[in-house]
Amino acid sequence: MMQRARLVTFGIVGLAAIGGALVLRALVPPGTAAPALLPYTDAAVVARGHDLYQRDCAGCHGALDGSDGPQEASAPPHDARGHTWEHPDYALFQLTKTGEVAELCRTLNAGGNADGDAMPRFGAALSDGEIVDVLSYIKSTWPEELRAKQEAVNALYAAQNAAYRDLIHR
Repeated sequence: MMQRARLVTFGIVGLAAIGGALVLRALVPPGTAAPALLPYTDAAVVARGHDLYQRDCAGCHGALDGSDGPQEASAPPHDARGHTWEHPDYALFQLTKTGEVAELCRTLNAGGNADGDAMPRFGAALSDGEIVDVLSYIKSTWPEELRAKQEAVNALYAAQNAAYRDLIHR
């Protein structure tokens, strides 16, 4: 019963976000590019994200820049060997924050378990801005070919990405 209520809540929030994004999109003059949800070309954002990644992510996902972190990741790597780039930005944000992705209608991580092998939910440990910083850093390390493929995925979810960007307080 609780799971169903959460799914309904995510569905309502998702529809409201899409509606809000469509309204905002109508107000943006044609030819004006909206800022990205993950500003991976912003040096300050990427630098903050690097530090947070090293502190909170590299221990399980491995280092992305040859610095400290395990060579063999115990969790899916976020570089070209992994599949992070296959997901739109908003889904990466939602998964990192809550462990859930509404479009998949299931929890993708358990928030930690006795074995310590499930990804923790970072919503209480990191601000929305810090999550954006970490994900921007990850995205900045991908080869241009993977970023182009991920941007094609993002194009399919432009409304969701815009809604998340507009809801996040930085």
